[in-house]
Amino acid sequence: MIQILFATQTGNSEFYAEEVGRHISKAIVSSIEDFDFLTLPEQKRVIFIISTTGDGDMTNDMIKFWQFLLIKDLPKESLIKLEFTVFGLGDSSYPKFNYAARKLRSRLLQLSAKEFVPSSFGDEQHPCGIDTEFVIWFENLLKKCDTQNTISQYIKIEQDDINGQQNNVDQFDFKFINKKRLSAEQHSKETYQFNFKCNKLYECGDILCIKPRNQNKLVQQFLELLKLNGNKWIKLEELKQNQKSKKIPKIISIHQLFSEFLDITSPPNRYFIKLMSQFAEKDIHKQKLSEMCAQTPEGLEEYYSYVYREKRNVYEVLYDFQPCVIPLELLIDSLKLIRERQYSISSAYNGEQISITVALVSYTTGKNRQIKGFCSNYLENLQFDEYIEGKIIKGTIGFPKQLEIPVIMVGPGTGVAPFIGFIEQRIKQGAKNKEKTILFFGSCYEQKEFYYKEFLQESPITLFTAFSRDQQRKIYVQHRILESRDLINKIVKENVQNVMIIVTGTSKKMPNQVESVFKECLGEQMVQDLKKRKQYLVECW
Repeated sequence: MIQILFATQTGNSEFYAEEVGRHISKAIVSSIEDFDFLTLPEQKRVIFIISTTGDGDMTNDMIKFWQFLLIKDLPKESLIKLEFTVFGLGDSSYPKFNYAARKLRSRLLQLSAKEFVPSSFGDEQHPCGIDTEFVIWFENLLKKCDTQNTISQYIKIEQDDINGQQNNVDQFDFKFINKKRLSAEQHSKETYQFNFKCNKLYECGDILCIKPRNQNKLVQQFLELLKLNGNKWIKLEELKQNQKSKKIPKIISIHQLFSEFLDITSPPNRYFIKLMSQFAEKDIHKQKLSEMCAQTPEGLEEYYSYVYREKRNVYEVLYDFQPCVIPLELLIDSLKLIRERQYSISSAYNGEQISITVALVSYTTGKNRQIKGFCSNYLENLQFDEYIEGKIIKGTIGFPKQLEIPVIMVGPGTGVAPFIGFIEQRIKQGAKNKEKTILFFGSCYEQKEFYYKEFLQESPITLFTAFSRDQQRKIYVQHRILESRDLINKIVKENVQNVMIIVTGTSKKMPNQVESVFKECLGEQMVQDLKKRKQYLVECW
């Protein structure tokens, strides 16, 4: 028996784990948090598929497993019986690229485990994404494992056309109140504060996870194309252990299945394309789809060019290759679950309301296709008093509760979101000393993108702003930090044991550049010491 363990924050690793499990005989796919780590020394082979979150951190579901591996008293030959391989999902625009997967591999080797297939680390920034490395690693993996002649399913339909009643989800704790535009009305970039009624307890730095739904019009088009009756009820049976069986009700209507659980708004994966190649009715379509799902560099490029780069969703791909009616249970098996999207909470707890800051995602592809973000488009179309499905989780940053602890915050664009709630909290506590709360905020244009302008200017904080496109020379937050080096030096050196520096926002170049200027201001050793003591925190996306 081979264990396939995934660690994920958003669901991507889970998909790759299931894809591996479809092809390998006697494989068990499970979340790493469901695995009994005390049995690891007795395992013969384990395949790890690992994502990284935050600033090179382990995902939430991996923390206990990782803590077990770090026990100092573990003998150096604890895992001498274990053969393993690791596939990491990462993004090289982050400073600690694939850090969780790399650290796991290193620790397993320290404990005398052996790699039976060289580990590999996928990069979201590659022109063909994570799949570039995955295809090569997967091919090597299959050479070393017993494979199945037929691709196995995880779920089948036990009964169809049964009687049922609507499933009520118990996570609808957030009722939409209103949204307030933060960007200028005439600006093409739309950013809003969304406000929800909520009495759940939360703290500054926490995250609201929202599970969007497919738009009703898209669901209707999809069902019609595949000749499915949305009013029909089905009963599902688990064939192999999988996450869908845990999250989808056993008895469900077809409409609810495709509205609330299975993602038809995002691009289909290559397994879905493979199924299409089997059920497409036209030979020319079968040939094209077979080329697209082939485990070759050319096949990968075909898929990325047609599906991924153009962000064609499941319905659009099926429409282009119709007639192509995939059996319902294979649809359920192949489509991804709708994953939650995470938003930093931008309000202080008051027992009544919770707020998030959202920039609506909208862009044009290379072939002039207008694309809207799944979750931001869902939020944009919410009606007054409509409930959303969500939950509150701990973020990777934590704010001090004591007013005397100085906090230096860097939050360009929507990165300012978690700081709004923190500043609100300090105002509630009676904060008056502006040097204890310092914020560096930046965006392109002051008149168009100065989010929370009045609130920030009226708050008891020291505020520095950088609007990069308002003058010929581009000015960013890192320039303002450098200009304020005397103040930063003074605050850090006077409060070296408790000062906090927190950086949030885009994961591209900003975090590295900001860290570089802090090193220039404070010295490299000081910044490294602050990071070791968790006084320099980064949460970027």
